[in-house]
Amino acid sequence: MSSRGSTYKRCGCTVVVDGKRRQLGSKCPKLKRPGGGWNPKHGTWTFKIYVEGALGKTERVVRGKFATQGEAQAAMDDLKAKAARGVVVTHRLTVGQFLAEWIDAKTDVKEGTAHSYRRHIQLYFEPLIGHILLADLRVHHVAAMLAEVGKVPGARGGGPATRQRVRASLRTALGDAVRQGLITVNPAALVKLESGKRPKALIWTEQRVERWQAEVDKLTKNGKITKRARQQVPTPSPVMVWTADQLGQFLDHAASDRLYALWHLIAFRGLRRGEACGLEWPEVDLKRGTIAIVRERIVVGGRVVEDTPKSDAGDRSIALDEGTVEALRAHRKKQLVDRMMWGDAWVESGKVFTREDGSPLHPNDVTDQFQDDLIIGAGLPPIRLHDLRHGAASLMMAAGVDLKIIQETLGHSNIALTANTYTRIFPEVATAAAEATAAVVPRARRDA
Repeated sequence: MSSRGSTYKRCGCTVVVDGKRRQLGSKCPKLKRPGGGWNPKHGTWTFKIYVEGALGKTERVVRGKFATQGEAQAAMDDLKAKAARGVVVTHRLTVGQFLAEWIDAKTDVKEGTAHSYRRHIQLYFEPLIGHILLADLRVHHVAAMLAEVGKVPGARGGGPATRQRVRASLRTALGDAVRQGLITVNPAALVKLESGKRPKALIWTEQRVERWQAEVDKLTKNGKITKRARQQVPTPSPVMVWTADQLGQFLDHAASDRLYALWHLIAFRGLRRGEACGLEWPEVDLKRGTIAIVRERIVVGGRVVEDTPKSDAGDRSIALDEGTVEALRAHRKKQLVDRMMWGDAWVESGKVFTREDGSPLHPNDVTDQFQDDLIIGAGLPPIRLHDLRHGAASLMMAAGVDLKIIQETLGHSNIALTANTYTRIFPEVATAAAEATAAVVPRARRDA
């Protein structure tokens, strides 16, 4: 329930009364002209209205500093309409205050997701739009904030994909504000952004390897190049995949590595890094040739945490080929030998892949060993550890595996993600498809 309300004009002029300075407010004589009309050059407009507050009590709402009486009236009508729809309009909550309360109460998301929300609040939302009243937040405020993504000190990346992720965090928060009746429209959902396209995976063809190697040679002095300099040599795409021959070369080189079974498992079955690091022996059935993915070991804000998979699709069973089963059996035997050698100092973590003493792996150490030691030692062009997963998907496609099975193996939530992310990138597969297509058309002369 709300009153009709009223608008009036006031200013900041002051007078001294009994030794104290007081504002004249609406009683300032300069507010009106000598003829009685309002003076457009002095003072601003304010509205006052009584509405139902959060606890059901009638509360007074005063808003001011409007340039014209029409603007004040329009703002009062808007507030009155919101109150009629059940929106709590008596608060003066800023975006920053709301987000601080929201993230502290946000317990229905994974720890990694919550960390991402907090980082976006700290880097973008609080410094750029935190001062704005939540009820006054508009699309143009959000658009201006997103335009600054990448320019903020401490931020990483500023491309379309990053802006999409930042917008998604704010959209989630403001969606909760709408459900709480604090606002009626989610301005983050209305901002138009360039689509954050996933980078296209490219294969390391001979020509691409030659161009990359030529750039490496330029930075090589006395036959040596630092790891840092080698990592800074650009690749044709952020996502690169080895050919089948290159993958075979890597696996042959890594065959004597203590974690060979981990590299083999990711390369052929497409596990995520966190899934491989979190895998435990009770989830491995070597007789049936299956593993169950029920947890991830991931890095959140510099800390290693273990949690269930992010989505229901991530919680899955994966079939193993005979070669992968044999690799895991051999790894199990080596781990039992290590356990005997360490004796009482052995750490019973239950993990399939561990450090020498049985303690769990740090996911970042796994990445460093892959990129800084094994790839260089194998004499191969660089890929990310996650690109072994891309390669596994591409191998399955090249082998003619049904797309639905690939989706389930990789743990994607929907088949569209699988289809859009992984394509048939091996050239021999595309050539075979082209030849099969051409062979469908009967020709009297094949040399025409």
